Amino acid sequence: MNTEAPPDRDALAALLADATAAGTRLAVRGAGSARPAGIPSAIDGQVSTRGLDRVVDHQPADLTLTVEAGLPASRVHELAAAHGQVWPQPAHREGASVGGILATAAGGLDRLRWGPVRDSVLEIVVCTGDGRLVRAGGRTVKGVAGYDVPRLQVGARGTLGVIVEATLKLWPRPLSSGWFVREDDGDVLRGLAARLTRDVYRPAALVREPGRLWLHLIGAPADVRAPAGLTAVDAPRVDLAAPAVMDLAVSPALLPTLARDLDDASLRYRALLGVGTCRVEVPTPDEIGPLRTLATARGGHGEVFGPNEFRADPWGPAPPGLAIMRRLRDAFDPGGVLNPGAFVGDAPARV
Repeated sequence: MNTEAPPDRDALAALLADATAAGTRLAVRGAGSARPAGIPSAIDGQVSTRGLDRVVDHQPADLTLTVEAGLPASRVHELAAAHGQVWPQPAHREGASVGGILATAAGGLDRLRWGPVRDSVLEIVVCTGDGRLVRAGGRTVKGVAGYDVPRLQVGARGTLGVIVEATLKLWPRPLSSGWFVREDDGDVLRGLAARLTRDVYRPAALVREPGRLWLHLIGAPADVRAPAGLTAVDAPRVDLAAPAVMDLAVSPALLPTLARDLDDASLRYRALLGVGTCRVEVPTPDEIGPLRTLATARGGHGEVFGPNEFRADPWGPAPPGLAIMRRLRDAFDPGGVLNPGAFVGDAPARV
């Protein structure tokens, strides 16, 4: 299959304008490090952002860094670290690009401290499906008039345009950081989790696994010390190793009961307490329906990532706002050429 890697934004705009005119359906790719997502659908070609890899502007005093989407996230971390700063979205997938992290909203474990991926994006440039270059947001932390288009683009998986450039918000690097763990039964862990989420500790992450609770503390050295009953350890892996996983999202208050049900089912998972998200390993496609029921029974939802045979129905029931989402998508991609099958509500196309 032919893959185009435009060397600059103007070449990308021309390519997408031609694709819309011809009805050419394109998969949008960054570094190709993410698990497959969405409904498997036929495409006519691929467009890659790997040619868009410049550092556009770096203002350490303002805690901002502007880069093109194809730049490896590891390079962002190097640039930030050189000035005692951090971009808190980890490149936990080998070789992940900035645009790929933004398009998939692939954040790390420390969301209690740093928030979701969209909170670290100030300004964005996207190329719409019909070749229009759109800049939205601003390179300062101060608010910008109008709709918050950068937040809209984060997590849209390239269905609302190809991310070309982003201005990222940086933070001062914490003076100290430490991971701690306790292994015990679920009831003890849930009680400990409730205690640790009080103001005295202000954890950056509180991660639940079967029979184990991970705690991440950052701040002044005096504040990063092992709480009673926990042991200092190296950081856990950010992601699960299984080829197929399901992301469940529920109210944070209901996540402990969801974890209890997953314990009973003897499934491997990683739950972010206080955030409300849980990634579960899916051994076979037969597990998808019961897992989704666990989430929907709590007012949540679930999405599947992995090989094609696991993604016949990756999202489950359509969300109430689907009609509005489709109209929004039509505005950014009027020809429907970008990432067919990649977003909720899509149907298989010419497979």
